[in-house]
Amino acid sequence: MARIASAGRSVGVGRAAVVNWRRRHPDFPTPTGGTDVHPEFDRADVVAWLLAHDKITLPVGAGQASLLVRGDMGATGRFRLAAPWLGLADDIEGTDRLSGWVADDTDADALAALAAGEVGATLTRLTAPGAGPLAVLGEVRVTDRFRSGSGALRITLEWPARLRGTTTRTGRGGVVRHGVPQARTSEDCVCERHDCGGLDPVLWCAEHGDDVAPVLDWHAGGGLRCAQLARGRAAEA
Repeated sequence: MARIASAGRSVGVGRAAVVNWRRRHPDFPTPTGGTDVHPEFDRADVVAWLLAHDKITLPVGAGQASLLVRGDMGATGRFRLAAPWLGLADDIEGTDRLSGWVADDTDADALAALAAGEVGATLTRLTAPGAGPLAVLGEVRVTDRFRSGSGALRITLEWPARLRGTTTRTGRGGVVRHGVPQARTSEDCVCERHDCGGLDPVLWCAEHGDDVAPVLDWHAGGGLRCAQLARGRAAEA
């Protein structure tokens, strides 16, 4: 959250100026907490409003997020978002959100096209300041396109937090996936097993290889869903 005084400090003005903005501009962000005297706002909403009304300009060297995205038809694209804001939910029922400024409309259109399929897009790799490499198993959507008064374009992507996980170690991107078998795994299984009850099937496994093609419940490895399953198995044990 950003207190009302923080909004003023962003552009070097006092609290009175921010109070005046709220009075004169009906589109000023609505408080999300605090009190009538000391309201609190969502920091990303305040920054977006300041940019839209040319109270601030996009800072130089504010950092970038790097995205590798794959659409449901197999097309891929690499994108960069300037001054990114990444909000990660702390439970599997929540929603993650990433927003940032794109170079031009072409990038925004390409990203929106990849995410426009029936199941959205898969974020095979996301590198953002302050966060380790993340990956998302589908359902990534572009939910907002915001243009500031100076013409800069900011986009927002969202996805269900339960689909968030880690990236593969290959360096080419891709989501770590764990498959939970419906049937009990025998000691003869040669697949790598994980605390969540999932495994990484190998081609030559007699139970989980391609020749058998068992039904597996897939989830993103290393994510919230993976940790939830691991805790459940630990409690049962």
